[in-house]
Amino acid sequence: MAEKRCGLGFSCALMMMQPGLGVADCPNRDVCGSRLSPEDIDLRRVTRDADYQVQLERMRVSRQEAALLMLFQRGATQDLESMGIYDQLLAIENMLAQVRQQLASFAGSYIAPEGAEVHTYNVKRPRLRVTENGIETWRQVYQYNKLMAATAIFEPSERSHKVRVIHLSHDDDYRNIEARGGIARRNAITQAQTQLRLAQAASAAALALLSTSEG
Repeated sequence: MAEKRCGLGFSCALMMMQPGLGVADCPNRDVCGSRLSPEDIDLRRVTRDADYQVQLERMRVSRQEAALLMLFQRGATQDLESMGIYDQLLAIENMLAQVRQQLASFAGSYIAPEGAEVHTYNVKRPRLRVTENGIETWRQVYQYNKLMAATAIFEPSERSHKVRVIHLSHDDDYRNIEARGGIARRNAITQAQTQLRLAQAASAAALALLSTSEG
């Protein structure tokens, strides 16, 4: 003969706190096996109060509530803390706070516009000196830097209209050093924006997954 099973899937032994208790002897055997409407289920179970005293409890539940009760009892239910999702959220929040802090450190620093780059160029200038054999001439090469954009977006130093080029002088000139730093900062920010867009899309996808799941 097949073993009798609870019609609602409960463990009779757990419900009544009686190890080895089977369906045939369970006080809920008639209720769990009936086909009553969802609002008509009266269950009995044994619980312990705050003083760990055993007491019999009666409760009226719907079939959905009974299903949840069974799953909480037998289904090894997880909680959000143990699954670690709150730890992930906290890690993301902390990382975003660090991103904000790092961005704040750029305040007062030059950030180059999109498309602007520093270019190095050479200039040959005539030189001369007097020697025993007369005047010696040659052309000496000087290296300079300039900040260039595709269109005229920079403020002029003398002209009345905007210009495409700002001259930055030698490599060790602070104009060149700061301009190159501004390009590095711009590139870091734009690359960070790309990663933040990915994080934003991932967050939206996570929200959509959670929103479509039953609470």
